[in-house]
Amino acid sequence: MSLWVRILVVVPFLLFVGVAMLMMVSGESKAALGALVVAGLISPLLVEVIWPGRYTLRKPDGEVEDKLVNRLKQFRIDYPGTDGTLFLGVYALIGMGMLVAGIVRLVRLFNIG
Repeated sequence: MSLWVRILVVVPFLLFVGVAMLMMVSGESKAALGALVVAGLISPLLVEVIWPGRYTLRKPDGEVEDKLVNRLKQFRIDYPGTDGTLFLGVYALIGMGMLVAGIVRLVRLFNIG
C-alpha cells in the first residue's frame, strides 16, 4: 500500500478525532458526535492501513449466495477471537446507526409522532 493512501486515511481520521475532542471540550456535544461518526466510518479503512490484507470479507465456500450477511458470517468463522468480535461489533454499530438515522429521517419527513 502506498504512502499516499496511508496518509489519505490516517490524516482525516486523526483530524476528525481531534475536532471531536476540541468540540467536546468546548461543550459542543452534538458537533463532537458528528465528527466521531465520520471517524467511525473511516475506522475500517484505518485497520486496512495498519494490517494490509489481514482482515477481509470473503465469499463463503460452496453454493452460498454472495451477500453481505453471508460474508459477515464467514468473517466470524475466519476470525473467532477478540479481534473478530470487535470488528463485527463496529460494523454492527455502524449498520444500526445508519438504520436508526434512516428511521428518524422518515419519521421527521412524514411528521409521525
